Amino acid sequence: MKTSKTILIGFILLTLGFLSCGEKKQSPISADNSNSWKTISADNYTITYPPSWTLDNSGRMGMTLQLFSPLSSPEDKFSDNVNLVIQNLTGQPIKSLDQYTELSENQILTMLTDSKILSSELLKSNGQEYQKVSYTAQQGIYKLTFQQYYFIKNEIAYVLTFTCVADEFEKYRAIGDKILNSFRIK
Repeated sequence: MKTSKTILIGFILLTLGFLSCGEKKQSPISADNSNSWKTISADNYTITYPPSWTLDNSGRMGMTLQLFSPLSSPEDKFSDNVNLVIQNLTGQPIKSLDQYTELSENQILTMLTDSKILSSELLKSNGQEYQKVSYTAQQGIYKLTFQQYYFIKNEIAYVLTFTCVADEFEKYRAIGDKILNSFRIK
């Protein structure tokens, strides 16, 4: 009797395990307790991210850092990501956040396929002004949504970008916002 109950409970647990393998995971914000988030503290900035995300700070493709979400299922082929690009503007004609934003938005519209700017707003947080730009564009087989924050401090531009497949942007927006909003310039 005890053995058949153990087998039955084992079978139920095994079945539930198989059923969950094909499902997408729960919202990534609930999957990672923000108290256990990792912090990157560089000389000129800090940022926090979920422990399940992967850090690449190799400088690949000119990015200071890239953070990649885990894939949500075997069918998922795109890893949502956050990246940071730092540009030295010394000697460049662009000195203000307005100028940098105008140039960036023009590049988005002219250089990216099927691009559309959804919103652009000047915000302030922790005493630092930044521009928040949201847009969509086609990149290969993916229709993507991007959310960027532009900061300028001491002739250095910081461009922080969250990228997600467009149909899933609202689902992952909270975690993207939380990572982007954790960014601080020292």
